[in-house]
Amino acid sequence: MKHERLQKAESITKKLIAEYLATEARELSLEYWIITVTDVKISPDLSYLDVFVSSIWKHDWVTKALSEHAHPLHRMLGRKINFIKVPKIRFRYDESWEISFDITQTLSNLDIK
Repeated sequence: MKHERLQKAESITKKLIAEYLATEARELSLEYWIITVTDVKISPDLSYLDVFVSSIWKHDWVTKALSEHAHPLHRMLGRKINFIKVPKIRFRYDESWEISFDITQTLSNLDIK
């Protein structure tokens, strides 16, 4: 798949997954508070769709809970996006905001004179 088409598919997929989580998987928000889809990466051969998420609370369990929604998401994407083959969905926890927070905290604790 061409790079531009892959990027467009990632953008549309990210939006659709975020909408699904907000509407069809509301119970996850009650348990894990805010779940944010931070990024989506589709492998060039369309085998895998890595969905990067972050959560305020219980981050170590959120990807496991989300994986239970992979099959309905897979079906929904197959209906809404014209993929040659619908990629297998894998949820990954995005730790980048935690790393940024730690760096900010460290910098603010430095005693610079």
